[in-house]
Amino acid sequence: MTQENIRWQLDSSGVLTLTLNRPETKNALDTASQSLLSRLLYDASRHPEVKVLVLTGEGDAFCTGADVRALGAPDPTDDLARQFGNTEQWMTQESRVDRLKHLTQTSSALLHHMGKPTIAKLRGPAAGMGFSLALACDFRIAAESAFLVSSFSKVGGSGDYGGSFFLTHLVGPSKAKEIYMLSDRIASGEALALGLFNRVVSNTDLDAAVNEFALRLAKGPAVAYRYIKENIHTAATRTLEDTIEVESRNMIRCRVSEDGAEAVRAFQEKRQPVFKGR
Repeated sequence: MTQENIRWQLDSSGVLTLTLNRPETKNALDTASQSLLSRLLYDASRHPEVKVLVLTGEGDAFCTGADVRALGAPDPTDDLARQFGNTEQWMTQESRVDRLKHLTQTSSALLHHMGKPTIAKLRGPAAGMGFSLALACDFRIAAESAFLVSSFSKVGGSGDYGGSFFLTHLVGPSKAKEIYMLSDRIASGEALALGLFNRVVSNTDLDAAVNEFALRLAKGPAVAYRYIKENIHTAATRTLEDTIEVESRNMIRCRVSEDGAEAVRAFQEKRQPVFKGR
């Protein structure tokens, strides 16, 4: 399933690595690559052998956002874009809003909502859209060289790909406004202190650190992970009563799953459980 601009690598443990592969642009993505990312993330969310997803960039950058050279250009892989091109009805403000909304929902929302752990593996800059994609992941493990920058205000923009949502939930509204409005670089140490990075390691240790983290997740109870994500997302956006309702339903789902029964047997037999994601 490898594509030229994004590589798909699924190992035997169930860890899928999607690598943004445009190092000549520091992995800035044109419209076709953004569409491809959405399709691959959708496939990953449904793929029965994918247990954990790692999103990273080729070379010395995670992703520097949208490729400005392609802004406004039609997606050559989109049948409607080929049909209507730069026609008046295709280029109306609302049509452009709809297209951006579709791209951002199917990328950031998938990273955030898919029932599998998602990890951003970061070297160098995560800027603009790359900043938002990194924040959409469940975990961010970074090399010392990694840094975040919202970038949008530097080009007269307000932000997209869900970054406003993710950042506000991570650092609060006041700090989020500062980060978006000033667009200052956030180095790895500061990002760790703010809770934007889960771990920071040396550049040479990044691969090993992410592999160890992802493998540990891949060996865990996939059914429980799905519902843990749902519980925490509910807790972040809804009431205590709503959270208890969701938690209760999901706890019973876990208990009656095959993995739940295996966990009980393993505890009684004083051994490590072997989970199958069922």
